[in-house]
Amino acid sequence: MKKTLFVDMVTGILLMALSAYWFNEARQMPQVDLGLGPGGYPMFISAGLFFMGLLLTIISIRKGLPKPEGKIDWKTLSRLVIFVAVSFAYVRAMRYLGFLLLTPFYIFFACWFFQYRKKIVAAIASIVVTAVLFVVFRMLFFVPLPDFRLF
Repeated sequence: MKKTLFVDMVTGILLMALSAYWFNEARQMPQVDLGLGPGGYPMFISAGLFFMGLLLTIISIRKGLPKPEGKIDWKTLSRLVIFVAVSFAYVRAMRYLGFLLLTPFYIFFACWFFQYRKKIVAAIASIVVTAVLFVVFRMLFFVPLPDFRLF
């Protein structure tokens, strides 16, 4: 039980750090006169993630943490670093490549990375999820998503 509390604390701290970064990135998105704007929803989600990470950290500390054994699972840590790096690259590249072009590749990568090996299903799912997200945010919530602006 105590080992999971240490993992919960580290996860909470990572969630807070990532959500703070995402919140800052969302603040830099263009503002619009009507609706939330492209940064409104990510800022809301980031604030919620920060709060949940803070709660997770506080609860794990209050229940008592074990002393670290000094063993690091380098394979898992390297996978985490790779996924976080790809996620940062996705967020940064979205300004230039746009939501519709970049998101299917990111979702497909996430499926593959988390060891879902049915490539056809993952490809179809990534396209469908992107289309649904586009319709929901662009047409229902009137949130302008980043467009392709490389040229």
